[in-house]
Amino acid sequence: MEITYEDFEPFCKWKREPNSDTLEIHLSGFKRQQLRVQLSSSGNLVISGERESDSDGKKRNRFRREFKVSNEIEANQIQAKFFNGILYVIMPKRSTAAAAAVDVKASTSNWNKRLAMEIIVAVSSAVAVGVYVTKYCQCSHLGS
Repeated sequence: MEITYEDFEPFCKWKREPNSDTLEIHLSGFKRQQLRVQLSSSGNLVISGERESDSDGKKRNRFRREFKVSNEIEANQIQAKFFNGILYVIMPKRSTAAAAAVDVKASTSNWNKRLAMEIIVAVSSAVAVGVYVTKYCQCSHLGS
């Protein structure tokens, strides 16, 4: 028995609020057990599902959606609820102070990387100039 798959894009709607964002995904005909909501290691929210679409089990409907989770979201507090054919994914936002701390930490990290690269370039340039002067300059005070 060969199974055929029909991929589809479910209707999605965002509801933005001051304390949370909610993603509504309309999945008529699905059961909760046929759905998966995961947070990937790269910080993306991955939502997928699969179900039989005919009585003999040879044909299946499936979908997969991936969404980038913003820095302002508390990723470890994301919740999913399935009710009346709609999957609600509730994503609480960090407090403004916590979100600002994350942004400051990210910009400080970028600044530190940039500073380290500038120091490496400066030291490498100084070493190269020193090697050149020692090798090619005929300075009497260097004591060749």
